[in-house]
Amino acid sequence: MKSSYKALGQYIKLIDERNTALEDLPLLGLSVSKVFFPTIANLVGTDMKTYKIVYRNQFTYIADTSRRGDKIAISLNSIFDKMLVSQAYTPFEVKDTKEIDPEYLMMWFRRPEFDRYARFKSHGSAREIFDWEEMCNVKLPIPSIAKQREIVKEYNVIQYRIALNQQLIQKLEETAQAIYKQWFVDFEFPDENGRPYKSNNGEMVFNEELQK
Repeated sequence: MKSSYKALGQYIKLIDERNTALEDLPLLGLSVSKVFFPTIANLVGTDMKTYKIVYRNQFTYIADTSRRGDKIAISLNSIFDKMLVSQAYTPFEVKDTKEIDPEYLMMWFRRPEFDRYARFKSHGSAREIFDWEEMCNVKLPIPSIAKQREIVKEYNVIQYRIALNQQLIQKLEETAQAIYKQWFVDFEFPDENGRPYKSNNGEMVFNEELQK
């Protein structure tokens, strides 16, 4: 029920640690698919001291929602112990992981309802911004930490099964394409004795239209 929802602001805080030591860390961009990706920006002459450090289990989002369609670019760093992001991005973290599991929160950020809310709350003339204050005003259900972890575990099991099914579908498609080529392009379908037709002297007719 909506009455049980709580404002996110009491559970999260901004992070603004700069790369002043010029550490050699992976530099990542952020997409509306809610994943980080290796940046393709030209960094020649760039002052890397201004870039922000994001630690594992910290979030990053792009407040500027202009020209990004209906989705908000936001993701959780679950890969690197430390990485760099643009100074234009907004990193933040959960204050107490005994109150909110970062993965549970990321599940909420993946919801279409969150994207619609963030786009609706974005404001500005030249650029539309979903600022930090609006992020803190986001309301969501906060069950017990045990329940959150249970939900995350069930979600991950489902995602794992989806990934396996996608791999199986890809393999089946590749197999089907290989069989199609073998039978209808190379004419190596099984003859009455189960042997490849063309390579076992199967009768062939030249096709003028196909020039084959």
